[in-house]
Amino acid sequence: MKLFIPLATLSLFIILITSCAKKDDTGGGSAGASGSFIGRVQYQDNTLDVDRDNRLIRVLQVSGNTYKIEFYTGIPNITDLVLNKTNDSTWISPDTTGLKEVTIVGKSLTINYQANSRSWIVNDALRK
Repeated sequence: MKLFIPLATLSLFIILITSCAKKDDTGGGSAGASGSFIGRVQYQDNTLDVDRDNRLIRVLQVSGNTYKIEFYTGIPNITDLVLNKTNDSTWISPDTTGLKEVTIVGKSLTINYQANSRSWIVNDALRK
């Protein structure tokens, strides 16, 4: 019985320390690049010209730093997009040509992406 109180106190102390310990985030940052955004989507190719406000845009992590952007409005998705994390709330595509620019800063998504005679433009879509 003399050991019960110190043993119980030690057990509670260990439980308290482990439950309050800061967890390491290995999943890619605070909110991450993945998520849903709402904004104006402009798309153009040889046969389709779309300009719509208040549209859902989803950024989905495929693997590692490779992402896919879905538009849900009959607009083709952007696939195999690489986003590099530059700080806790910023992800940028490493495009040096200026034709495949995708930037997520905090709650804002900006896309200026051109490939194969197709163009996607999203200015300041906000995280939902």
